[in-house]
Amino acid sequence: MDISELDNLEDSVQDLLSLAKLELEEKRLQAQRESQIQQEVTKIRQRLDPLLSDVEAMLQTLAAENCQSPTQQKLAETAADLRQRIEEAPILAAQSIDRQMVLNEERLLDARLAEQTDRWRQALKTDLLEMVAEQTDFFSATDAAVAIRGHLPDLKAIGALEVVVEALIDQINAHSEEGPVARLRGSHEQTLGYIYSKAMENRNKVDHAPNVQPRTRHRIGEKRPNPYSQLQGKVVIFGGHDRLETAVRNRLRDANVTLVWCTAQAGPQIAEQAEAHIANADLTLVLTGYTSHKLTDKAMQAAQRLGKSVELINTTGVVRVLEALEYGLKSQQLARHLNNFSKPA
Repeated sequence: MDISELDNLEDSVQDLLSLAKLELEEKRLQAQRESQIQQEVTKIRQRLDPLLSDVEAMLQTLAAENCQSPTQQKLAETAADLRQRIEEAPILAAQSIDRQMVLNEERLLDARLAEQTDRWRQALKTDLLEMVAEQTDFFSATDAAVAIRGHLPDLKAIGALEVVVEALIDQINAHSEEGPVARLRGSHEQTLGYIYSKAMENRNKVDHAPNVQPRTRHRIGEKRPNPYSQLQGKVVIFGGHDRLETAVRNRLRDANVTLVWCTAQAGPQIAEQAEAHIANADLTLVLTGYTSHKLTDKAMQAAQRLGKSVELINTTGVVRVLEALEYGLKSQQLARHLNNFSKPA
């Protein structure tokens, strides 16, 4: 096992631990959901019940006085509206709590991505320092500034720009036949810009420029981490709510995933359109934690007619939806790969 394998193993273990922490916190949030909904229902009823009592009392008074007027009609309509709102209090409460839960889960996902990105940036710093140290002549050492400048934001984010630029200066001077020609000119960023300009001038003077680039010895890849960027396929989802849909779509914006979503708020026409997409979907999910029985039944019946499988997920959270989506698509990709591999040449 070499150093790069140790780096990958360490990164993999750290990411797995981070994922475990995320799942534990998501489970804690889900466990609190029911009690929070009940508390929210109580708050809603505490505000609406007295209003309904006052309106009903006034309606009785007007009826006793045989007083019929437009105001009485408006009061009757208001009473009906209040009764409906009280009846729908659990739904309104669930929507309110779930919106907050999605925000909390998004913070957890952002924290995990920040940890992954920080580890990648630290590994990038090491790769760049090794790249600089490997240059054995003045022109290639100068040319290393081009690659370093391309990673300027990442180096600045972890406070590593200074050490990399100073290593670059030392390497250029070590191979200079005219003595120490490289030095700090203003800030480290300005100095890098100056050396970059010299490197580009050097490139324009020759037919075959060095084009020095760092190897990915310590990083898991050349690009910043994105746990969903490699996903591809078509996914149909029934259930959930608009805020959940938006959160999931944002996480998949760099992935090659076609997402067809029928939320609990969508009308029957949207549901029928979603059903039509099941036929060529790679994955169909039904979020039983936040959908009507009618919508669930429609999705299950459509899938059964088409001979397609459906995965039921009892959740209202973004973490579990992303996990199911990632696992389902990767399983499909693996199955296709194995199928193609097993075909005779």
